[in-house]
Formats: sequence, C-alpha cells, structure tokens
Amino acid sequence: MNDKTHEIMRAASSLFAHYSFAKVTMEQIATSLNMVPAALYHYFNDKEELIYSCYIQGLLNYEHEMQAAIEPGIDGLEIVRRFLRGRLKPESQHIVMFTDIDALPEKYSNQVHQQRWKNAEKLADIIKRGVADGSMTSDKPLLSAIAVISIFDWLFFWYSKNDYYSRADAIDAIDDIITHGVYSRHKAIPEPPEAPCLEDFLATQKKFNKRETKYDHMLRVAADNFNRKGVMGASLESIAKDVGISRAGIYYHFDDKEELLLACLQRGHDHEKEISAYLTNKGYKNDAHVIQNTRLLLMLHATPYGPKCTYHNINYLTKDCREKYICDVLKTIGSAQQDYKNAIVEGDFRHIDVYFAQRVITGMCHWYPIWFNSRSDWSPLTIADHYTHLFLYGLKPRKSTSRA
Repeated sequence: MNDKTHEIMRAASSLFAHYSFAKVTMEQIATSLNMVPAALYHYFNDKEELIYSCYIQGLLNYEHEMQAAIEPGIDGLEIVRRFLRGRLKPESQHIVMFTDIDALPEKYSNQVHQQRWKNAEKLADIIKRGVADGSMTSDKPLLSAIAVISIFDWLFFWYSKNDYYSRADAIDAIDDIITHGVYSRHKAIPEPPEAPCLEDFLATQKKFNKRETKYDHMLRVAADNFNRKGVMGASLESIAKDVGISRAGIYYHFDDKEELLLACLQRGHDHEKEISAYLTNKGYKNDAHVIQNTRLLLMLHATPYGPKCTYHNINYLTKDCREKYICDVLKTIGSAQQDYKNAIVEGDFRHIDVYFAQRVITGMCHWYPIWFNSRSDWSPLTIADHYTHLFLYGLKPRKSTSRA
C-alpha cells in the first residue's frame, strides 16, 4: 500500500466514524484531503471498495499488533495486556470501526467477517496459551477473545480527548478491568442466580392490539436491519419487504429513514431501561444485577421483545435528535454507574473507575448482533454468562473460588 492510499483511508475512516458511512460522500473525503473527487477514483472504484479496504487494513493491523505482542519468555496474560496497550496507544494505526459490514456487497462482507473471525481465533490461541501456563482462566477462549476485541472496537465510539481522563488513564483502567475484573478480589466467586424467565417480557407483547402489534413488528424488523446493515445498507424498500408491507406502509408512520431509525433506537433503549428496572424491583443488585441484565439483553434479542439495538447508527441522526437521544442514554449510563459506586461502598466491587467499567461491559454486549448473526455456536445465555464472568472476575485466576 502506498502512502497516498493509506492517507485516503485514514481520512475516510475519520469521517465515517464522525458522520456514519451513509452520510459521507466521496466528495467530502476528497475535500478533506484537498483533492478533486475524480482523483479518489484513481485509488478506489467507489465508496464500497474504500470502506472494504479500510476494514481489511484495520483487521490486518489487529493481526500485526497481536503478533508484535508475542514474545518468548512471557506468559499468555502479559501477551494479551501488551496487545491491549498496543491497540490503545495513540500512535496505533486505527483505520475504521467495524459497523455496517453487511451493507457491503457480499463478496466484500464475507471476506471482512472471515478475517474478523480469524483475528478472534488468533487471540483465542493466545488466551489458550495463558490458560495452559496458568496466567489466565477461560473456559471458552474464543468467546473471551470476541469480548476483548468488542471492547476495543467500542472504544472509538465513546473515547474523547476532551474528557477528564488521558489516553494513559483509559489504557490503565481498561487493562485493570479486563485483567482483574470489577468484583472484589478477596471474595470468593458466588454461585450465579438462576436464569431469568423471559415470559414477563414476552407477555407485554401479547397485550398489544392488532395495530400495535404490526407497528412494533415493523420497528423490530427495522432495528434488526439497522443493526446488521447500518443506515447505509438498510433501505426503506428492503425493510418494507422484510416486514411484509409496502413502502407506503412505512411512510404512513414516518417521513423518512431517520425518523424510523430514531424510533428503533428509542424502542431499544426503553426496553433496556425496563429490564434494569425489573431486575431492581426483583431485588437483584451488584454482580447478580449485572449477570441478569446481560442475560436478558442477549436472551431477548431474537424474540419479539428484541432485538438488542446497537448504537453505531446515531451519527446519522440530525444534531437535535442525536443530542436528545444521547442525553436520555447518558441518564441510563449515569444510573448504572451509580449502581457500581454503591457496590464499591458495599464491598462487592473493587475501587474501579465506574466510567470505564460501564463502557467495558457495554462494549462486550454492543456487538452481539454483528458477531453472532451468522454463527450460533453458543446460546445467548452461554455468551451472556461468559461475558459477565470476564467483566466481573477478569482473566487473571483467583486464589479461592466457589465456581469453576
């Protein structure tokens, strides 16, 4: 790859991250580089090829960073930590965030998915090495690898140079949480609660009248399309076809795709708040609340109550809609962070930075619809339990536990 191609990809990635794939044009990318638009087509045939190239380069960077972290004489956990720090350092060659993969032509999307799983398997091999040498604990190394990669990919949605922390603070906090978990290290790991019952949530769907049921079904199908294809690939025509209605049926409720997207995001966020409130009313708190909340989010994903919404499309919204929606989400995040603070006071959680803790667990779960859309090796409950076990107890083994 020559320097100019790499410069174009970095500029495009920055714009994609800020404005979404759907809103960025080749003309905007050219302008950011002081190029005429026609010059871009000397390097890439179209925007889809440019996006695909960014994906592949980003995935190759992952692979190179993992290889660079491997060094004779150090244990598996230290290799993972070296990889983490290399991935998050300021000069790392981050190309693009892995969203909207399924909006690409199939010949591109298949290769991106394959390379992504290849990277996860490579990291899983490192984790297996750590399990073998005793520096790590993981009963499903591939799921641990997916969780770690998901945290990295999520970082660039929320990371801001203008926040209270430095890049070094972010690296230290995320490293600490992944390594040691948030649960107090001096306490034995408790037995997990019984799996939650989904009937209470599915019963709410049964109470809808015929019109409400059709409307909710439309939002559910649209949300699934936006999750997998992003705004770029989820056309109103394709959504209408999947719903089983005409495009006019969507326009009866919404003026455009942005209004539909906002309704889907609000529906998903309302459900997340309902789940959290339900668990609180049931008396779940601290680690049990985290476990049951993650279980319900993932177990309900493929039911009529779902899907679990991803947030990566919010930059497609207008400024006013985006700010209003983010304000609502931040209130929910603030409530979760307060729960973590209470758990610290009660002695269940370590003295962690709750800001980063919330983003670590969100990162693990956020990509669930994208990773597991085409693979069903594990049940949602298995994935949820593995993610929460990693979040709560970390990769580093504990001296005394009551759970294998």
